[in-house]
Amino acid sequence: NLEVSYLHLSHMTPVLAIWLADEPKEMLAIFDEVTQGVVETMFPDYASIHDEIFVRIADLPVSDSLRDLREVHLNALIRVSGVVTRRTGVFPQLKIVRFTCTRCGNVSGPIHQTSAEELKISSCTECQSPGPFTLNSEQSVYRNFQKITLQESPGSVPAGRVPRYKDVILLADLIDRARPGEEIEVTGVFTNQFDAALNTRQGFPV
Repeated sequence: NLEVSYLHLSHMTPVLAIWLADEPKEMLAIFDEVTQGVVETMFPDYASIHDEIFVRIADLPVSDSLRDLREVHLNALIRVSGVVTRRTGVFPQLKIVRFTCTRCGNVSGPIHQTSAEELKISSCTECQSPGPFTLNSEQSVYRNFQKITLQESPGSVPAGRVPRYKDVILLADLIDRARPGEEIEVTGVFTNQFDAALNTRQGFPV
């Protein structure tokens, strides 16, 4: 991966720093693509070693508390710190999806998986039928996925309060970088995932 200092970026190219703070998902995808192109231009055989390069942002000037995260932080670039209390195993997550039409056998795709929601297609590109479709696992591309639970550090919890926690999704080269019991700092995009079970339990959309 390539680590980029936000302070250096804001000093050299303020516009990119502003866009990165406001639309981090889109900007990070562009950064990854451009970096990959530059590296392959300099080292033509690099793609045979690694097929992706990830740009990681460091030195974000503002640090937020897990307790203070609100809806205003949604889809924004944030920096938080805490103690890792739980870590899952490593699971495969769909990255590029292809579907097979059960009527004509045509393979549709590739479709890039960019969210936690299940991807679906409405019609076959060959026979125009509405399906049914099956996931073509052989031609689909997966990536590593891991979830950790980040909890407020004991010294930062107000007296008489219960520590707050958030789930953190780790992908690609960040897998297994943090272990339970370690105090870490995380820079990433704060998002919300729809949970039907939680909605039923709470009685309103969450």
